[in-house]
Amino acid sequence: MTKALFTFTFIICGLLSFNLGLNAQCDPKTFDAVRTTDKIKIDGVFDEEAWETAPILTDFVQRRPSPGDASARKSEVRFLYDDEAIYISAKLYEKRDSVFNLLTNRDNIGNSDYFGVSIDPFNAGLNGVGLFVTVAGVQYDTRYSNGGNERIWRNDEDWNAVWLSDTKITDEYWTVEYKIPYAVLRFKSNDIQEWGINFFRKSSAINEDSFWNPIDPEIDGYLNQAGLVKNLENIKTPTRLFFYPYVSTVISRSTETGFVTPQLNGGMDIKYGINDAFTLDVTLIPDFSGVRSDNQVLNLSPFEVRFDENRQFFTEGVELFNRAGIFYSRRIGATFGNVTETLGENEEITSRPQAAQLINASKITGRTNSGLGIGLFNAVTDRTFVEVEDTETGEVRQVEADPLTNFNLLVLDQNLRNNSSVTLTNSNVWRGKNGDDANVTALNLSLNDPTLTWRVGGSYSYSQVISHDIETETSSNKTGYKYNLSIAKTRGNFQFNVRRNVETDDYDINDLGFLRRANRLEHGGQISYNQFRPQGIFNSWSMRFNTQYNQLHATEEFTNMNMNFNVDGQFRNFWSLSAELGGSPRSSNDFFEARVDDYVFRIPESVRFGMNLRSDGRKKFRVTGRFRRTLRSEWDFSENSYNISGRIRIGERAEISQRIDILDRKNNRGYVTRFYNDEGGLTDVIFGVRDRRRLTTTTDARYIFSNRMGVTFRLRHNWDRVEYRNFLELTEDDQLLDSDYSGRDEVTNDPLHDRNFNVFNIDMEYNWQFSPGSEIRAIWKRSIGTNDINTQLDFFDNFNNTFNAPNFDTITIRLVYFLDYLNVKKIFTK
Repeated sequence: MTKALFTFTFIICGLLSFNLGLNAQCDPKTFDAVRTTDKIKIDGVFDEEAWETAPILTDFVQRRPSPGDASARKSEVRFLYDDEAIYISAKLYEKRDSVFNLLTNRDNIGNSDYFGVSIDPFNAGLNGVGLFVTVAGVQYDTRYSNGGNERIWRNDEDWNAVWLSDTKITDEYWTVEYKIPYAVLRFKSNDIQEWGINFFRKSSAINEDSFWNPIDPEIDGYLNQAGLVKNLENIKTPTRLFFYPYVSTVISRSTETGFVTPQLNGGMDIKYGINDAFTLDVTLIPDFSGVRSDNQVLNLSPFEVRFDENRQFFTEGVELFNRAGIFYSRRIGATFGNVTETLGENEEITSRPQAAQLINASKITGRTNSGLGIGLFNAVTDRTFVEVEDTETGEVRQVEADPLTNFNLLVLDQNLRNNSSVTLTNSNVWRGKNGDDANVTALNLSLNDPTLTWRVGGSYSYSQVISHDIETETSSNKTGYKYNLSIAKTRGNFQFNVRRNVETDDYDINDLGFLRRANRLEHGGQISYNQFRPQGIFNSWSMRFNTQYNQLHATEEFTNMNMNFNVDGQFRNFWSLSAELGGSPRSSNDFFEARVDDYVFRIPESVRFGMNLRSDGRKKFRVTGRFRRTLRSEWDFSENSYNISGRIRIGERAEISQRIDILDRKNNRGYVTRFYNDEGGLTDVIFGVRDRRRLTTTTDARYIFSNRMGVTFRLRHNWDRVEYRNFLELTEDDQLLDSDYSGRDEVTNDPLHDRNFNVFNIDMEYNWQFSPGSEIRAIWKRSIGTNDINTQLDFFDNFNNTFNAPNFDTITIRLVYFLDYLNVKKIFTK
């Protein structure tokens, strides 16, 4: 480990010198901010005299479909500011009949025309906010990190700021007006400031994206190509103290217990601006009863399934915490299956907890004048208990499982020249009463040359897990490390990257992160050619070839190799087509499928090909289809996967979409079970030849009453069937041989391992934002699940069988009210 750390440090020190020099980008557009003393009414009508004093920002440039060309539609933007906020007005020329004026929920732009502004107060090209408004007045806000490059970092779309906007439509143009309080932004404390800024417009009728300051698609990133607003003088962040008290009631019913006593909950979220740049977020007595259902699946692999985070507190404003890839917020509130005391000889666990109660959570985020971003996250979960029964006496008692647990994350992220950055992250999990403790430290660097043509990246992570053995009363210390290095050409039509990733077998981040498995030695690369401007029948097209060669780190044994070639393009009519050809050119070695050491599962080479077709998304009816086929001739294996989805808009308020996913896999091999002799020695590792058929249907519908009120509906049914043809024995010399194992119950002759797995979920929500930051939500959720051996049922019989199975319903009604300390202070002052 020491040698690896020394090598990594030496390489990184050399790479830092790569970052020296001046930025050689083209000069951005600029304008001087105009201060106003007029009171600006946000109504979409620019009748205040102050607007006449602001310069008109025009001459927008296309990003799509013809990068660099002048926009086909005229746009006029103005900018003002005062002691409280900045104000933006835009007049966007478009005939009334050509305007796409569709109602959607907040943070869902859909196919509407819209206008947006991105603001980077530190002008570093790395972090900022985007605030967008559709013609119908629907707001969408997001935070950007790493320059707004969605291929690297996910933008924070769950962040909901409190700001004002309004729109108006005339026969010749539509208008939008903004008021963005300084409390929404984080900026320096300088007397005179210069911010990165850009304005964006979507004209759906001609499918055109245009920007005030041009965005070159050959340059990686978005914020780093912004213009500048200069001479913002003497602006101060007001006291940023916001309260979000809530009350909720949860009514639940199941077919087994009927209705239970309704729960009445109350709590509060608090946001406090510590200074101009830093904010404290706290949730007290959190309530997550209304979050969307997980997409449950039948997991036949030896690894954990990763689920999306749907709890808003853990999705909003966490982009800084995700930089190192060691933070998986679903760990907070999960149960880890610990037992903190020794059980009796005749005791066995009869029930385990499903989750740990979150007591509270808080986060501090911000960035200093020198560009140092600081993030501190902390959460505490309560104890859980398992139920233990004495098999001789029948006595039942509770034993503490997961002890009181503290989760902590610290991030230091420094902006460097040329839109580069260096990030230090530390995660720590502390558990009381014999629970495991864990600590992970990670260093990440992303370095660009002055022309933003080349990027060099690297990271190093070190993990430590301290485990306590309750029987021997001893502790063990497991440590591991990971590092990766990459170099990439990120600008121009021709781009490429090469990368190396190393993870030791003891590297473990799963107490607060997510890692399916460690013990990796991986090398890969990608070459691509991108045509960004219209050519022939295409608006744009690209070709990519990538390859990956993987080994175990501990022994350097080969695991697998993959190659893939993709082509995709968008036609002049805005339909899109893509195709792929790839596979594994040599057999793979799976060291994990057998679930025991020293047994290797060999998988023959494969070939894969597929296509994807997407229609013009502007139309009332849109369709997308995908097909992929994978073959392994040695097994007579075939896998066909299909996806078709359609969306239809009904007027300006309603939309229905349907998605169908089909997987048909024949003659696959996979782990089934293993057997031991009376002395506990392993005798047989059994694999099976199996067919798998999976059908997943998802229906989404919405009806929007206004830009502040709507109803959404989501239904998902996942039907997964696994049938075993025969069984094989995996030997210690890596062969699969015929086995005498029947896989059937000796009494009933029923198959033991066939599976007919169903998950049926309904999520329906009514949402009314009755004032900025305040809302009422009413949520109905239904959950049904079955897992049996009835694999021969047809679709309708299976659906009827599932629908009539035991189910669980919850109805959550939640009221959140936004209180601004300054407004409350004014009331008491009066």
